[in-house]
Amino acid sequence: MAPRFFVFPGYRSVEDEPKIRQLIYRGLKEIETEIRKRMLNSDNVEELGRILKAVNMIAVRVKSIEGRVTSKREIEQIDAVIFDKMNTVLSLLASRDYASILPVVSDLEKLVTRRNSLFS
Repeated sequence: MAPRFFVFPGYRSVEDEPKIRQLIYRGLKEIETEIRKRMLNSDNVEELGRILKAVNMIAVRVKSIEGRVTSKREIEQIDAVIFDKMNTVLSLLASRDYASILPVVSDLEKLVTRRNSLFS
């Protein structure tokens, strides 16, 4: 089964943030599931394990945000890139290009850090 790609719905207002945060969290969990499936049938278990751990840590950070967002425009831009990076990870998993995934996950972590900094 081919992985499902994620579509960024955009923001109508800052009130949409919890819904979009949940979509990001679910997307990260789906990526984790896809990685676990690949670990069962792969020689690259160690590399996939590092990727899995990084994605899990990012998901925890996305889930644990508190406060209100301060800038709709900024969070919308960051979230659009986050969705793009999640799709890139799925695409790289599908093509079994595991070596290229960790840099993308690193970028994803930086984006989530920037996203979290927008909350007060």
